[in-house]
Amino acid sequence: MRFVPVIALLGTACGLTAVYAVRPAVISDAAGAAAQKAARAYESTQRLLGPVGRETRTFGSDAPVFRYASIQRGSIEQTITVTGALQPVKTIEVGSQLSGQLARVYVDFNDTVSKDQPLALIDPRSFAAKVDEARAAVAVANSFVDIERAKLDRARIDLQNARGSRDVLVAKLDSAQAVKASAQKTLQRKLALQSQNVVAVTAVDDAQTEFTARLAQEREAEVLMSLNAYSVDGAQADVRRIEAELQQARMAVPEKAAVLAAAQADLDRTVIRSPIDGVVVGRFVNEGQTLAVGLESRTTFVVAHRLEDMEIHAQVDEADIGRIAPDQRAHFTVDAYPDRRFEAVVRQVRKAPQNQQHVVTYTVVLATSNLDGALLPGMTALVKIVIERQDDVLKVPLAALRFQPSGTPPDAAARSGVWARTASGSLRRIPVTVGAAGTEQVALRSGDLVEGSQVAVGQAIRPAGMEFLGIRFGS
Repeated sequence: MRFVPVIALLGTACGLTAVYAVRPAVISDAAGAAAQKAARAYESTQRLLGPVGRETRTFGSDAPVFRYASIQRGSIEQTITVTGALQPVKTIEVGSQLSGQLARVYVDFNDTVSKDQPLALIDPRSFAAKVDEARAAVAVANSFVDIERAKLDRARIDLQNARGSRDVLVAKLDSAQAVKASAQKTLQRKLALQSQNVVAVTAVDDAQTEFTARLAQEREAEVLMSLNAYSVDGAQADVRRIEAELQQARMAVPEKAAVLAAAQADLDRTVIRSPIDGVVVGRFVNEGQTLAVGLESRTTFVVAHRLEDMEIHAQVDEADIGRIAPDQRAHFTVDAYPDRRFEAVVRQVRKAPQNQQHVVTYTVVLATSNLDGALLPGMTALVKIVIERQDDVLKVPLAALRFQPSGTPPDAAARSGVWARTASGSLRRIPVTVGAAGTEQVALRSGDLVEGSQVAVGQAIRPAGMEFLGIRFGS
């Protein structure tokens, strides 16, 4: 015996439709005829279903079905989205000014260091030898100063002696001149008496001899005076010469001391120290490695200052840079923690442009806190800078502003408004004025809407008809 399916079509005032198949069987011509009758009855029922805007779906109905969203009250933020890289507030590349072999490396990656803490040691033996050599040179220079000072003292004594001898010679010369004058007078008197034949010739001869001797003594005293003048001049020249030598020796001391200071500085530089308190984020050397320093010092370590405070260097397009200002709030996420939101604040808007392939951007520096150490240098941050915030406002979805039901007149679509659901389930267009716009919602400044109002945000897509057991219902 062959059975045909018994199909019942029930239509209600609420628009519900149900189809029931009592028993499966091979569909015959009679079954096809029965199905056609059921389809025609369904089409008659379809015309009795609910109006446009009903969210409840009718079986096989061509009436549009809309998706709705509720008007909410709260805060809304208008943001500019940019990307940037996390960086420490201060990063210092620690280099070496000396060439040599590394004897020790004291720190490794992620080590916390303090200012002036040793990071590595270059073999100091050759530099220590230079310090000893320079220190000996300073000692020799000081000894030369002492020698020249002693020579100067001796020369000054000689000059004093020469000047003292001159005084004695002057006195001798005066005495010789006086004695000569007396002898000359005696000679002249006796010569006068001889002309009168009063004195003997021998007396005149004795007076002549005495005068000649006294004259010789005067000339000797004059010669000694001349020699003494030369001695004084020579002693003065010696004093001046030795004073110059002493000055030269004294000038050599600071020169040698500078060489010693330079050698000592090089010896101190064999200990590579941290210039700041921070964390070692880069190490480029190992023990036993030889450093060859050229015109530039080689980077050995990178120390980041206080990773508890970090910066984001974001690139902002020239079209948006005019809306960015210091102290604006921002929040960002990183790939390592996609579900966590971090807070930041704009600290600096740099005026130097960055031009890459004719795209001009500007660097915006944002400050953020990293007390738990979750953020690491170099992480890429997706930053949203808040340029406007409105609190306690009605918020309407952006999709509601963009939505227009099919068949809407062009003039209505051109005006700003939303389609709200009425109590009867139909749609009514309501003009609105909007304010700050977020990524998904916009602030509602004016419009005949209240909190909880339903607005259409889209139209459901569904097939024009349905099939059951190979039988198509509806158009």
